[in-house]
Amino acid sequence: MGAEKFFIINILNFMEQYSNLKFAIETGNHFKNGMSLKNLIKRLKKITLLGILLLFISSCEKEEPDNNRQNPIFPLNIGNNWHYEGTYYTGDTTSLQLHVFNSYTIDGITGFALSEYKKGQPISLLKNDEEGNLVEYLFNKEKLVHSTTFFKKNVEKGENWIYKAAVYTNGDYSKYTIEETVMTCITTDTIIKSPKGDFHCIGFSSQAEGKQENGDPHNKMFFYLSENVGIIKIIDYEYYNNNFNFLYEMTLTDYSLK
Repeated sequence: MGAEKFFIINILNFMEQYSNLKFAIETGNHFKNGMSLKNLIKRLKKITLLGILLLFISSCEKEEPDNNRQNPIFPLNIGNNWHYEGTYYTGDTTSLQLHVFNSYTIDGITGFALSEYKKGQPISLLKNDEEGNLVEYLFNKEKLVHSTTFFKKNVEKGENWIYKAAVYTNGDYSKYTIEETVMTCITTDTIIKSPKGDFHCIGFSSQAEGKQENGDPHNKMFFYLSENVGIIKIIDYEYYNNNFNFLYEMTLTDYSLK
């Protein structure tokens, strides 16, 4: 099975599985090399809002949210950017670039978007709450649908919660379903090494509830985040041959925060 078949950046499904960290990704090079959105849709039959984290953020009622929170677990400010290098199980390599360009105000709530906003269509906005958690607000037809916590800062090992990921069901991102994903804290303090240094991180596992159409469990992802820096590492495991097998990992290689 080739790398294309198993290529999934679900984030936040960041970073395509997850909302919308499910985390601004520069997808041009991947698409030109065969990692097209069409192929991803065919592979997954869905695309999450925070999930590819596709941060094509352009301006609409531009107003930067108040993010003066206590050292958030994923800092959100216009101008923040992160660069990741990744390796697939095949040994092939890839890269991921995230940018926060602008923000939107919808239904009285201002936050940062992880996808390009077309008026009236569904979109997720991200904000840091008072405790430094990363919270996602889903809108449809310019009205708030719900808010859901993606990553928690003040969390205990073993604590879990449901993250309600908005999953696109068509190619133009105009329709979606809600996928309930179980988030679990697997460690409150572990050292993750990267080219930018060693970071104290909180670790999370993420897995959609239920089964795939073939009866197999959904992919299991692991995120490691460092306070006031963001995501340091992502590891994805694909279920096949009656076991979870390593698919890819992404590691932070550079970042700039405003």
